Amino acid sequence: MRHQKFKLLINAVREIKAFRLLVAHRVLLITLKAPTSLILINMNDLRSKNSSQEIRKDVPIIVVCAADDKYAMPLAVTVRSAIENLKGNYKILLFILDGGIKNKNKQRILKSLSSEKCNISFLSIPDELVRDFKELHEYLRSVAKITSKPDYISISAYYRLIISEILPEEYEKLIYLDSDLVVKGDIGQLWQTDLAENYVLAAQDTWIKYVSTSQGLLNYQELGIPVGSKYFNSGVLVINLKKWRTDGISSKAISYLKQNKDYVRWHDQDVLNALFANRWGELDPRWNLSATDCAGYSQESPFSEDVYNTIISDPYILHFMSKEKPWTSRHTLCKEYFFNYVDMTAWSGWRLTIWRRVWLKLIQEFKNRITINFKFTP
Repeated sequence: MRHQKFKLLINAVREIKAFRLLVAHRVLLITLKAPTSLILINMNDLRSKNSSQEIRKDVPIIVVCAADDKYAMPLAVTVRSAIENLKGNYKILLFILDGGIKNKNKQRILKSLSSEKCNISFLSIPDELVRDFKELHEYLRSVAKITSKPDYISISAYYRLIISEILPEEYEKLIYLDSDLVVKGDIGQLWQTDLAENYVLAAQDTWIKYVSTSQGLLNYQELGIPVGSKYFNSGVLVINLKKWRTDGISSKAISYLKQNKDYVRWHDQDVLNALFANRWGELDPRWNLSATDCAGYSQESPFSEDVYNTIISDPYILHFMSKEKPWTSRHTLCKEYFFNYVDMTAWSGWRLTIWRRVWLKLIQEFKNRITINFKFTP
């Protein structure tokens, strides 16, 4: 039965081209000059204005984020911080892969990102893919050797794997940003970075430094990946969409999940590292600094202490990678940067009060009981 499901998943990816055509004609483009109104624009008109060409500041930076309703506020913070630090005449064309954001929070996002520098389009994921990704996610956290906690890894994290099939074909390059980070640098500089023939540009993960480390790819030897191959973090990516489409990366990603699901521990990140081993370009680590690295220099760091101090002194993107997020834990390092941008959004003034902490704890206990009952139900 499970194999049939995965077969359906792969077939869905193959058929998603038809979905992309639908998106091309009916995508909902929200013009933020009028944030409370929904304006339907024919995507063919957008194609003619923003066709792929050499990098120019009058061509928008394509940014993609994915989120469910729980990540609506963090997503708004991520993009607001990018807008605030965008220099020159650049504009952002933002695509949000919608994992179930409620209408109320969509309106808050629109209000939060109201700017002449940003237009937004919400893209829905086909129901069949959502169901199958959910089933896969449940399998990974209950059966496979999954390491990370499911509480802060959303199903929407998998959506980046099919990103080349969801976005209209005229876009050949994009910046993907997780929805749990703060942008402190100018992503216009990131946009200008040469992709060359790489599938992605990314920063080396400072915790999982190599595919062969204890937290790396469990099956790297079976895949024929050399021991010294670096492992990257998938939270900040510059993606070569044209190359993804040419080489059928979305289908390959789904197939990898199907065939190696018992070895996947870090969700989409393991998949991309397995597919792109030694075929990705390395970004300056300041473009994806983990907030936990701000605790102090460690001998386990892949960088020398001098390099570490340089990175810490001026990070371009601060990423809240661990389960401690500013909106769930008082103990999150560098949370002040997050709340600085919260106050520039429709969630201005939001803080993790004692009552919110109590409520979150009650919700978590309830979820834990449901999970336990589910596991032990005959």
